[in-house]
Amino acid sequence: MVTFCKRKNGIYTKLSELSVLCGADVGFLIYSGSGKPFTFGSPSFDVVAQRFLHGNHHPGVTSGEGNSSLSSMIVDAHKKMKVDELCKNLNNLMEIKTDAEEEKLKMGEAAYASSLPVKSTDEEEAKQLLRRYEEFYEELCEVAAAKIRGRYDASTSASFLPHG
Repeated sequence: MVTFCKRKNGIYTKLSELSVLCGADVGFLIYSGSGKPFTFGSPSFDVVAQRFLHGNHHPGVTSGEGNSSLSSMIVDAHKKMKVDELCKNLNNLMEIKTDAEEEKLKMGEAAYASSLPVKSTDEEEAKQLLRRYEEFYEELCEVAAAKIRGRYDASTSASFLPHG
């Protein structure tokens, strides 16, 4: 899954560069190993798919409207690039959240495993550790939400500092 995420992000970057530098319309659809679809498109995946299926062209390109249409297309491409970057960041944050939820479940299972003999002090330590990870998870969710809103400041996050 880690390899998939890294490769997917690299492909997104290359597709974005190709779209901006060459003015190409790009559409990309990929499914993760778990069956989750991820798309990338410039100007959008739907537009590129419709163009591919029906042979439609950009308005203004074939009609020869001139420089105003070209500058409008450049501005639209820049806006689309920013939206695609935000979508990519959102996908990454969603994957981080999913990974954190899975880790939380694993930690919960490990803390309450009945097959292992646990002393009372070890059990208390495990419960404290579980509470600490739950706090980390909650803060991670808050950080993800703040990043989505564009208001995250790493200096205000004290819980992710190493604990001794």
